[in-house]
Amino acid sequence: MRLIYLSLVFLTLIACKQKQQEQEAVEAKQPASIHYITQQGSAYERGYEHGRILKDEIGSQVAKWESAMGAELGIQRDSMLLIVSKHSQFLDAVQREAPELLEEINGIADGAQLDRDLILCYNLGEEIYNFITAGFESCSTIAYQGNSENFVAYNQDLPDFLHGQNRPIILAHKDHYVFTMPGSIGLSGASKAIALSCNSLPMLRMDKSGLPLSFAIRKLLEAPTMSEAVNFIETKPLAIPQNLLLLSRDGVVNFEISKDTIVKKTPAASGFFSHTNFPIGNRDYKIKGYQNRFCLRFQYLDSLVTRFEDGMEPKLNSFSRLEEVCSILPIHNQETYLRYVASYPKQTQEAAQITFINPESREQLILSFK
Repeated sequence: MRLIYLSLVFLTLIACKQKQQEQEAVEAKQPASIHYITQQGSAYERGYEHGRILKDEIGSQVAKWESAMGAELGIQRDSMLLIVSKHSQFLDAVQREAPELLEEINGIADGAQLDRDLILCYNLGEEIYNFITAGFESCSTIAYQGNSENFVAYNQDLPDFLHGQNRPIILAHKDHYVFTMPGSIGLSGASKAIALSCNSLPMLRMDKSGLPLSFAIRKLLEAPTMSEAVNFIETKPLAIPQNLLLLSRDGVVNFEISKDTIVKKTPAASGFFSHTNFPIGNRDYKIKGYQNRFCLRFQYLDSLVTRFEDGMEPKLNSFSRLEEVCSILPIHNQETYLRYVASYPKQTQEAAQITFINPESREQLILSFK
């Protein structure tokens, strides 16, 4: 029995060493326009390292964000703190579902030598914005569920004041990657189990007692299976209205989430599913008239799928073509901050591959899971 135990310990150490070597190899190939930060230690230690390494970038970007919130919404830091602490239950949800991520935020603040409450508000920026107004419409996703592998291509768009030096970040954990910006705990990402994309739906109703988006993203990326990620979405209320698309080796599933409604969809017969920032099935509107609007980006993606079904876009269901689609107007635009294209083969012995791209420099980093 002791021999079996020692053998298991030995194999675990080998696996950990192999993963560390893989991360070091990726870090060595890091392009100048992409930050790759290996995450180790406690939640606070991981945050502190993030804050320390990117101290100047975080300070500059948070200052621009705070100034923009004042200019666009007429809201200052003390009012933001009141929204977070008095007029919502965001922190109650975080304490219940992801208290360790508050420690990570404290670590970021301390590492960057900034006020902890300021970095907390910065990480709740989308919730604060949606609390006051309709929020931003951004991001585009197109996914394909094939016979041998599944693909997703995703553009994450951010308002200009969040672009900073245009150096998106990969936070490399043992079994998942978090894609983000300086000072943020997460915008999207990929794990052994899933690739995750997020599209805001600001015309739908928010839940002031729900879990803030960045915290939900991190918990989803920690889910060991697609089914557990789906269960998290279906049982843990989300604060802001959002479209979440999950892709795994098994397939594609999409959720349009608002305060009182979750609409779950899977790809049509063609295998494709695309989404931008207008709900396809969710009608839990907070703003009248939005249902009469249209989204140029969604129309463009939908037309490509129609052309594929008609035999006019035969290569649309390929990794390279999907990446190309996300790199041209109107899908790529001046707000596009990061892009990734992921392939998850249905055969488990084949590696899942994620190509992470800085859209401005066109530099990329290839990540993988076996």
